[in-house]
Amino acid sequence: MNSREINRRTLLALAGAGVLGSRLHAAQSQLRRIRNGYATAPQFFAPGDYQLIETLTEMIIPTDDHSPGARKAGVPAYIDLVIANSSGEVRANWDHGLRAFDSAVQRYAGARFLVAAPDARAAALARIIDQRNEGDGPARTFLMRVREMTIAGYYSSEIGLLKELEYKGNQVMGMFPGCEH
Repeated sequence: MNSREINRRTLLALAGAGVLGSRLHAAQSQLRRIRNGYATAPQFFAPGDYQLIETLTEMIIPTDDHSPGARKAGVPAYIDLVIANSSGEVRANWDHGLRAFDSAVQRYAGARFLVAAPDARAAALARIIDQRNEGDGPARTFLMRVREMTIAGYYSSEIGLLKELEYKGNQVMGMFPGCEH
């Protein structure tokens, strides 16, 4: 495939995530680098904010016996890529949400997200998610966006799709076996 061509799967992944049409070719090239394991500098997030996204995505899909986790799957780079190639309004919303999130964590954990102890981080996330804490709307929205993009990025990555889900590609099946769990 020509590096200037956009295949259907990549187009749907990027367009569905909100990448501007005018940025699809640039985003596709960057996504290819991410998926091939090349280190890329964050395009949207400042280094500390990118580290927050890395830590948060790893909390959402952690490394375990079956999966190397969101960080290894390139999810933080995927989120950064999508946001960097989105509209100014989307970028502003993410920046505002990130600040609201870190502020809420500081209020609940007594420290900013990256310096809070793991138990304090988890407790703060539970409080942010709690619908009764009405003042945490922007922080909750940010956290839900990160969760949704983590899931989308992880399960569209090679690690998530082929290794975690064990997807074998389009196949003709003579029968449909039931769930073996």
